[in-house]
Amino acid sequence: MSKQPLVRVSHLQVVFPSEEGALQAVADVSFAVYSQEFVAIVGPSGCGKSTVLRVLAGLLVPTRGEVAFPHHPRGRPRVGLVFQKANLMPWRSVLRNITLPLELQGVRRAEAVRRAEAMIALMGLEGFADTLPRDLSGGMAQRVALARALIHKPDLLLLDEPFTALDALTRERLWEELLRIWRHERTTVVMVTHSVNEALLLADRVLVLTARPARLKMTLEVPLPRPRAADLRYTPRFGALARQLRAALA
Repeated sequence: MSKQPLVRVSHLQVVFPSEEGALQAVADVSFAVYSQEFVAIVGPSGCGKSTVLRVLAGLLVPTRGEVAFPHHPRGRPRVGLVFQKANLMPWRSVLRNITLPLELQGVRRAEAVRRAEAMIALMGLEGFADTLPRDLSGGMAQRVALARALIHKPDLLLLDEPFTALDALTRERLWEELLRIWRHERTTVVMVTHSVNEALLLADRVLVLTARPARLKMTLEVPLPRPRAADLRYTPRFGALARQLRAALA
């Protein structure tokens, strides 16, 4: 992991207009994310976690504060974004959903297909290239969404509770898949989650936000060795970290 920050967030504030007056979603949040780091953001429901993520994605302009990419040669990195729902185009096959970002960039068809087929293999989706989204399980659809977000080799991958809607067993399988893919790609990741276990299993650091309007309450380093597997959750060291994180969320 680089000691140079890929992203630096300084005194972020977001206020939304509403019929009852201004609604302050984020009060004052500052943090940095380093190249190849995996950062999780946790906090109470409705505290502004997803708002922070949308500011990082460039989908939302902050009311105050700054999001800077101080050491990036292009001034702003390529960003991949995965939401709770896969949001696949229902009329496009798995392969054609994955190639979509490359098509929008004007990449030649043969090159786009080659890269999509490599991503299909990485995601364990062999045999499903021509399958439509309606014929995929929820877990497989999220793999396709992740492949689509990664195919243009983003500098920053933003995950907005991508596994929340899945059953527990599928979610645990995808935790391990995401860890495997992250080791392979070494993309910088910021993930919003409600799950203490998910945050600790996946992340290098966990940022804890307060209830709305969000402020940064605590930053927890996760000193668990990598590579990690889901069984790590049952170790005393993991349990101690989980108790510490749950106390911060109380």
